[in-house]
Amino acid sequence: MASVRDNPRPMGDSKSLIVIRDYRTRAIPRDDIPNSNDPIGSVGPNVPQGFGDTHAMYPEGQLETSGIMPEVQAWQGWPTGWETPLWNGFESISRKVSTLWTCVDLNTRQLASFPIYGVKGVRVVPLPDWSNNPEPEMYSDWTECAKQLFNTYQAHGEAILWATGRLKDGLGPGGIGSVARFVVLNPSMVNIERSNGEIVYETGKEKLDRNDICHIKYQSVPTNLRGIGPLEWVSNNVLSAAALEKYNTNLASRGGIPWAIIKSQRKLNGTEARDLQTAFMAGSSNRNGAPAVMSGTIDLETLNISPREMMMLEQREFDETRIASAYGVPPYLVGLPQPSGLTYANAVSLLDFYWRTTLRTHAQAVAMAMSNWLLPRGTRFEFNRDEFTRQDDSTRATTDATLFNLQDENGNRAKTIDEIRMGNRLLPNNPADVENMMGAIP
Repeated sequence: MASVRDNPRPMGDSKSLIVIRDYRTRAIPRDDIPNSNDPIGSVGPNVPQGFGDTHAMYPEGQLETSGIMPEVQAWQGWPTGWETPLWNGFESISRKVSTLWTCVDLNTRQLASFPIYGVKGVRVVPLPDWSNNPEPEMYSDWTECAKQLFNTYQAHGEAILWATGRLKDGLGPGGIGSVARFVVLNPSMVNIERSNGEIVYETGKEKLDRNDICHIKYQSVPTNLRGIGPLEWVSNNVLSAAALEKYNTNLASRGGIPWAIIKSQRKLNGTEARDLQTAFMAGSSNRNGAPAVMSGTIDLETLNISPREMMMLEQREFDETRIASAYGVPPYLVGLPQPSGLTYANAVSLLDFYWRTTLRTHAQAVAMAMSNWLLPRGTRFEFNRDEFTRQDDSTRATTDATLFNLQDENGNRAKTIDEIRMGNRLLPNNPADVENMMGAIP
C-alpha cells in the first residue's frame, strides 16, 4: 500500500473557523433626538414580565463553561406574525421546505449509491484507495463522502474538496505527490477572493494552498468566483412554499377549518365571544340531534369553502412542482401530481429519463472535475448506473443474445458467455477466471 504524507495544515475546528466580535460596548449614535414618551418596547423596565425580559442575553459564563449558544427565542411583545431572526439567512427558510430537501435527498441518495470505476481509453483500470474511503478519520466509506459532496453541490451550488494527504512514493495510479486523501468542506465556511491576480481560498484566517483545492460549481458565469445553485432561481417559489407549509401547519394545529360562523349584529368583547362559543358547543352536545335554536341578534352562518381551497393546495403544488423541476426531479417521484401530457411506458423508462436529464449531468460534471484533480492525464473515473436503469430479465436476455451473436472477421463475439454471466452476477463457467473477470467488469 502506498504511503501517505499528511497535509501539514490542520483541518481546523470551530474555534479556527469562526470569528466572533462583540460590539455591545460600542456606542451607536442616534440621528434624531428621542421624543419625551415613556420608553416601552420589547424589553426594558416598563414591559410586562416575560421570557424575553429576563433572558435578553445568555447567562454569564455559559459559553465558557458549556460552549453552547442558547436557542433563538422570540422577544416579549413581538407581534405573532413576526419570525425570530433569520440567523442563517435564506438557507434557514429553505431548510423548512420539505419538497426542496426531498429532491436534494433523492438525487444525492441515488448518486451516492452508484459504484465508481476507473477508465483509461476503453480499458477498465483500478482506482486508488480513496475510491473506497477518501478520509477514514472522517467517513465510514465512499458513500458518506459522496452524500456530503452532492448535498453541498445542490444546496450551495458548489462543492469544495480539500486534500488532507498526498502520496510520497511512486506506488499507486497517481504517482508521487498525487492526492491520497481528501474531505468535503462546508462552502459557507470557505471565503474565496481574487487577490494580486490569483484566487485565494481561506477558512477563517487560514489560507489554503490552491493545489489542495478542487472547486466544482453547479452553474458558473464569468467573473463569479462562487457556484450558482437552483436555490438562486427558485427563491420566490421557496419563500412561497415555506409560507404555505407553515400556514397549513398552523391551520391543522390550531383547530382546522371552521365549518360555521356565529354572527352577532352588535359588537362583542372577547369574554362575550368566548362565552357564546362555549354555550353553543355545550348546547350542541346535549340536544341529541335536535336542531339548534338561535335567538335575538345571533345568526349561524355555515361555510361552503372546501379544505383544498382553504389550504390553497393548488398554489402549493405549483410552487413545489417548480422546485422539483429546478432540481430535475420528476414530480411523481416526490409525491407531486404528474404534469399532464407527460407519461412513461414503465418504471424503467421513468428512471432512464431521470438518469439522462438529471443524474447523468451531475455525475459527469463531478467525475470529470475530480478526475482532473485526482488521476493522471488520460485516466478518469465514472459512475456505474447499471442497477439504476437495469432492464427486466426478458429484455436483458434479448440484448445479451444479440451481442453474443455479433462476431468480427476473426470470430470474436461482441459479448462472451462469461461476460454475460458476470453481467448478471453469475459466476463464469471456469471458476479460475473469477478474479480476472471481477477486475475487468465495472
